[in-house]
Amino acid sequence: MEWFKVLGVAPEKYFLLEIVILLGAASLGGWAAKKIQMPAVLGQIVAGILVGPSVFGWIQGDSELVHIMSEIGVIFLMFLAGLETDLQELRKSGKSSSMIALGGVVVPLILGTVIPYLFFKHHLPQGTPHQQFLYATYIGTILTATSVSISVSVLRDMHLLGSKQGISILGAAIIDDVIGILLLAIIIGIVNPSANTHIGWLLLKMGVFFVGVVVIGYIISNLTMRFARGNVWGERIVTFAILLCFLFAFLSEVFQVAAITGAYAAGVICGTTPYRSKINKRIQVLAYSLFTPIFFISIGLKAEISADMLQYIGYGFVIVLLAIAGKIIGCGLVAHWSGFSYKHSLQIGAGMIARAEVALIVATQGLNSQVITNATFTSIVLLVVISTLVTPPLLKYLFKNEEKTI
Repeated sequence: MEWFKVLGVAPEKYFLLEIVILLGAASLGGWAAKKIQMPAVLGQIVAGILVGPSVFGWIQGDSELVHIMSEIGVIFLMFLAGLETDLQELRKSGKSSSMIALGGVVVPLILGTVIPYLFFKHHLPQGTPHQQFLYATYIGTILTATSVSISVSVLRDMHLLGSKQGISILGAAIIDDVIGILLLAIIIGIVNPSANTHIGWLLLKMGVFFVGVVVIGYIISNLTMRFARGNVWGERIVTFAILLCFLFAFLSEVFQVAAITGAYAAGVICGTTPYRSKINKRIQVLAYSLFTPIFFISIGLKAEISADMLQYIGYGFVIVLLAIAGKIIGCGLVAHWSGFSYKHSLQIGAGMIARAEVALIVATQGLNSQVITNATFTSIVLLVVISTLVTPPLLKYLFKNEEKTI
């Protein structure tokens, strides 16, 4: 953007060109992906890699504008997923989703801890065997993270988000997030005893949040139904839905639950009102025209591909295989034990393999705290790149003959 200075454009106006580049790249990437019969999200992620630091360097991955707009994008994406969720089906899948989430945490945790500890100790920070085992456990914790936003987008485009498998993926991902946050707090507390982590307090706050969601959701749903008869909402219902979405996203962060969980809960609540269709149509236009494409572009921007990847390529691919196999085996096997067919179990496992911003954030914290080495951090970046690129075409292939639900 140096040439902007020659044109005499004020630095505070650079964001206008950033938006042009981001949306232009997202549109071209999505169009190119559709041309080869792949989900648009795949093209948008690749476009992010191209315009980001890895290739052309037009947009930086740490841009504040990109961060804010991508956060709004994923919040809207999960809100829309909540709107389209059948509450009855979600209740029915509660037990199986919990078990799938548990399997998707336990298996990657074990694989990601044991294999590095036994075979790649030279890539762990120096220390006693006990310390190195704890460092390996941190790697396993990173591998438990799931980025369901990619799977949600793909299934939504294929009109399969409302399928039994789609609802199980959504439910398991939300529970997976909660377990992952608790697990991370425990591991940080053990590895770094000076860290301010109180597991009991964290559990209490999460419990209060989920109870509050149920109570507030019941009140809002009933009030909206009552006022619907008088037609007093009009277009204001869309504004109210957006307010509720961002309020719940904020409150979920206050109670240390991921913002996307709050947004999803707000969507489920709005989906119980008579205005579900109107809210869905209006927010779809806003989200998919501006914010959601930038979110998927941002994944490509953050996944910086560097020369270090070649240096640690063998170790990196082991981490990638452990992460992918952990979700497919952990979630897939439990899904089968819960009554799903082998094909549907594989679909659920595949829907949980993508890693993105959460894995990068936890890995960055570990690198800064010297809990993981540069080799492991580089391997996590490789995992983010490969898992985000593999998930869309894999889901498209596995779900290609499924009956559409929405």
